[in-house]
Amino acid sequence: MNSNSDQASNETRLRVRYAETDQMGVVYHSNHLIWFEVGRVELMRQLGFSYRNMEQEDGRFIAVAEVKCRYRAPVYYDEEIAVRTRLKSVRESVVIFSYELVRV
Repeated sequence: MNSNSDQASNETRLRVRYAETDQMGVVYHSNHLIWFEVGRVELMRQLGFSYRNMEQEDGRFIAVAEVKCRYRAPVYYDEEIAVRTRLKSVRESVVIFSYELVRV
């Protein structure tokens, strides 16, 4: 991956589905990680990389080795959110992404 990590970013919009919430209509915390994956895949696609091609043709896989998430406010059913994904750094075998979820 030889892209300029300072410029690589993507914003993907999503609407919170009922199945992603608890009985109070608040998004269950682990769903944030799924949304991060959506943003990561879209950023990779925007940069010209396909997970499917990387795995099938190149034998390369991206494994999530560490996750840190700070929850500042709840997200509710039917809200529209944006997943802002940035390519923070790229090394030989490590790619670091950063994410931000914001209400739209």
